[in-house]
Formats: sequence, structure tokens, C-alpha cells
Amino acid sequence: MAENDIPKDIAKPERIDPTKGISPGEEQEPDQTQTKPFDSYMQGGPEKTQTSQPSPFDIAKGSVAPTGQPTLETVDAQMKTVSGTLGDINQHLNTKGLKLKRSQNYLLRNKLTDANQNIRTSVQKLGVDPGAPVQIAGRQNPIMRFIALVGDSQNQMQQAQKKVKELSAQGSSVNPAELLTVQIKINKAQQELEYSSVLLSNAVSSVKSLFNVQI
Repeated sequence: MAENDIPKDIAKPERIDPTKGISPGEEQEPDQTQTKPFDSYMQGGPEKTQTSQPSPFDIAKGSVAPTGQPTLETVDAQMKTVSGTLGDINQHLNTKGLKLKRSQNYLLRNKLTDANQNIRTSVQKLGVDPGAPVQIAGRQNPIMRFIALVGDSQNQMQQAQKKVKELSAQGSSVNPAELLTVQIKINKAQQELEYSSVLLSNAVSSVKSLFNVQI
């Protein structure tokens, strides 16, 4: 393009001086609607939300206590859940050819013993005599020991559910503190039993797989 062809109405560009300061009156205040104090970012700000839901880690550690005011109805529902889990465990323990490793025996002994103690304590709080503790020391077969513990826990749950029904029919009130203790003890027992059920389920699956291979 020839120099004569450049339009005459285009102004000559001015040189931009990087050191040129801001003239008085050109300052701009920051938009307060788009900024937040630095502390709000460090602390989460007013928009930070807190959830009251327990984490899976809290549940696994057994540090979560039942929430809400306990009633005879909620306790009865917990007992039914525990009874169902005990039934599953009893079925697993009666699996033909079931053999447990030493580590599995150790874990089951601790879990089922703790669950049984929590169940017996909850029954006592309801005014039911749990009777003498089950004797497992003289039983050589570990599985028979576990079956005895589970059987005693099932009997305790039956007596407790019967007592709860009687109290409900009579319209009797239970000390809230005692009822809360029952709820907590049953909740702890359920956690121990669920762990035991999963452990036994895996052991039973191994037995069934080996049985299929031999066939």
C-alpha cells in the first residue's frame, strides 16, 4: 500500500509511557460488592456450612451415639434389628465345614463377647434379670463357644422385647436416663454384631467356594 493511500482521518498513535502515573481524579475505588475480607477466605467466611451428619469414620469407631429422644417404640425397633442380625450370625456359625483362622477366632470372640455384655446390660436396665453369664470356658470348639454366646444374646433379646411390650401395654413410663442407656448399649451391640456378621459371611463364602471346587 502506498503512503498516499493511507486515510487522512486516522490519528497518529501516541507512544504509551509505562511509567505514566494516574492523574488526579482518575483513581477508582474497588467494588465492595465483589470483594470479601481476607479473613473470610481463611476462616471459611459467613457462607461456610456445618453439617451435623456423622462421618463414616465416626461410625466405624463407634463414637456416634443415637440421636433423638428414646422411646419404647424406638428401642423395640432396635431390638428387632439386633435379633435379625443374631439370627444371621447363628446361621453362618452352623454352616457345615466352617473353619475359622486364628485371627478370625480372636476377632469373633471379642466382638461377640462385647455384644453379649452390652445386651445383658440393656436388659437389666429394663428391669429384666439376665441370669448367670453364659459359660464358654469349658467348650473346646471355638465355634460352639460362639454359638453359645449368640444363643444367650438371642434369649436376652426375647426377654427384653417381651418386657417392652408389657410396659407399652400398661402405659408405664421408663426413666429417660435408663432408656437412653438401653438405646446406647443396644446400638453398640449392633455395631459389634454387624462386624461379626460380615466376617462370618466372608468365611462362609470361602467354604462354599472350596466345596464347589471339590465337586
